[in-house]
Amino acid sequence: MIDVSAWVAHATREPSEEFLRALDRRWRDGIAVAAEGPCPPLADPLHSFVIAHVDRAAHKRRWHLVVVLPGDAGTHGHGFTPMSDLITGDIFGPQSLDVVHCGTTSTLATAMELAKSDPHVLAVPVLTERQFADIDVFDAHSASLLRPEYHGVVLPFMYAPLAEPFEETEEREDLLRASGFGTYTIDVDFTEHEPADVHRNVAVLLEDLCDEISSNKADAAARVLLSAPLWPLVTVRAPDTWDPDRHLSASAAALTDASAPRELP
Repeated sequence: MIDVSAWVAHATREPSEEFLRALDRRWRDGIAVAAEGPCPPLADPLHSFVIAHVDRAAHKRRWHLVVVLPGDAGTHGHGFTPMSDLITGDIFGPQSLDVVHCGTTSTLATAMELAKSDPHVLAVPVLTERQFADIDVFDAHSASLLRPEYHGVVLPFMYAPLAEPFEETEEREDLLRASGFGTYTIDVDFTEHEPADVHRNVAVLLEDLCDEISSNKADAAARVLLSAPLWPLVTVRAPDTWDPDRHLSASAAALTDASAPRELP
């Protein structure tokens, strides 16, 4: 049984308007900086967006966040966490972003193994439905592999296109639920909404999901769970330029081409 004192709920939920504007600037600046660096996923809008928001939610709870990225780590570091730049008065000082690269294997399966090996970790992978349903690794993607009383937590983010048909949404949610995930879908469309509103919606959703994680942990520790919980998974519906599949299908040369244009809506 693990100590659940670290997995606690928090009363303050919605970040201030000023903080949301700063978060938006940090996210966009981070993409520009990463485009010149050796880690292509950090220059990807979706990966960078997820990191910024989960780091905010994890930082306030002092949860141990580990981001699982595709590709090889090499010898480079990944810089400081977004909150290290935005919360300059933190008594713990700036913290390096904790990243695990999984090579060509599944980011979700890697996150699952990481959570099973460390009861205090919050492992965050980003993937697509195609990657989730890959027959070679599908069995390793089941949330039933995680025991809330003994293991850490995996919080996956799945990309979906903004204009997807309703039937595809329904089929995906059925698939995910059968695999032990409760799905939460949020649209990220900067062409239709103000940046602060988009960031606020995502931040408040993450507050709800972190509280849900806390409840799962507490109920497991109290032995009041009647069945395995559904673990949250976030589906981010975003523009095609955010699709992480292109990182896997592109050549290594394209991935490291710093001159390639980066698009933000």
